[in-house]
Amino acid sequence: VQKTYQKMVMHKSAFWSIKEIIRQAEKAREVSSGTQEARLESGIRFEQVTFGYDEKRILDDISLQIPAKSLTTIIGPSGTGKTTFIDLIIGLYQPDSGTVFLDDTPLPQIDLEQWRQMIGYVPQEQILLHDSIMINVTFGDPELTRADAESALRAAGAWEFVSAMPEGMESSVGERGAKLSGGQRQRIMIARALAHKPEVLILDEPTSALDPASEQLICDTLRGLGKDYTILAISHQTALADVADQTYRLAHGQPQKVDRKPD
Repeated sequence: VQKTYQKMVMHKSAFWSIKEIIRQAEKAREVSSGTQEARLESGIRFEQVTFGYDEKRILDDISLQIPAKSLTTIIGPSGTGKTTFIDLIIGLYQPDSGTVFLDDTPLPQIDLEQWRQMIGYVPQEQILLHDSIMINVTFGDPELTRADAESALRAAGAWEFVSAMPEGMESSVGERGAKLSGGQRQRIMIARALAHKPEVLILDEPTSALDPASEQLICDTLRGLGKDYTILAISHQTALADVADQTYRLAHGQPQKVDRKPD
């Protein structure tokens, strides 16, 4: 009995910590009452959207349009709300005031699960498994075939170097993608996002860790993809602005449209 009591005392703090984590998770459970099917034919629209964390206002009464089947870039220094802007589109946050629209339908009325299945997301950090290119593109999803992976690699501009490797798509990328260059790793990440055939492609700092030559290649790839996908890329660099169909500079909670340089 004494030994059992001692074990109970030893695990008591861990038990209550786990209970508190569960309570916080349940409190933060996402509530989505939207039922309408997500459609994106004209684009995504922000209408007088304001958002902040506690008393700190991040976005201040912004209104702008992201046209479908085009490349839109949001640029600006770190901490200006670029990632928050993306989170509002995905539906991870709700505006304090104003509305985000898909075409003419307010996002709160949309089935968020179905909407997110239409999005391909490329995070800032390049996370590659120590496995084959095939696995890194499909994550082992049984619904994705070799044809799906090849199609995604071609769209991402990666097929040329992948097909030249000794084992093609079965070639290993190495630990954290060590066998690939930075630009090649980024193309694999883009191919992963495209494998599920999304309608929207969102990229978080897609060129931040690349040399100028690789950066230009990725920019050219995204410009080509803009004909078939609605692409939104956020960056603190300006290279993407030169190839985007429209660019907004986010500063002090307000977006300012940047004129595109002539080709």
